[in-house]
Amino acid sequence: MNDAQPLRWSSPANAWAVGAQLLSITIPIMAVAEGYQPVALEAIAAPLADIWQWVLLVFAVIALVASLTMQLALGDGSRMQAVVRVEAFATAIVSACYFTLLAALVHEYGWGQAPLTQLLIGGLGFIALLRVGQIIWESWRYRRARRTGSVVTSEALAKPKDT
Repeated sequence: MNDAQPLRWSSPANAWAVGAQLLSITIPIMAVAEGYQPVALEAIAAPLADIWQWVLLVFAVIALVASLTMQLALGDGSRMQAVVRVEAFATAIVSACYFTLLAALVHEYGWGQAPLTQLLIGGLGFIALLRVGQIIWESWRYRRARRTGSVVTSEALAKPKDT
């Protein structure tokens, strides 16, 4: 009843996570290519909008690359933990970018004036923040399991043992 089970990392390489990361890359690409203007950020400060789009682009790319790199680290718990640390840091920055845009939208237009946009931007920020929390939780579980010597294998859920 108290048998230890192998520790499993929740894989960032699932369709929802990668889709959110690709969306997080597409938004600043559109802004850089002048297809989308973060007008609410520009209304606060034009340099803020420029910095926002580049920071979001760079860190969304880093988060996506980390997610894809996880497939190369499978089976090596230390490497897997290093990869998710990079993903966590980049995803935290992505989350902060989305919350910054949400705050600018609310400041400029008021709460609920662009409900779909606010919902999507706030939702992406919240989902990114949840992923960071998930990584922190699983990293803590991994360190605890290593201290007690109960880690036998580490694998991502997206790649089960039997396949």
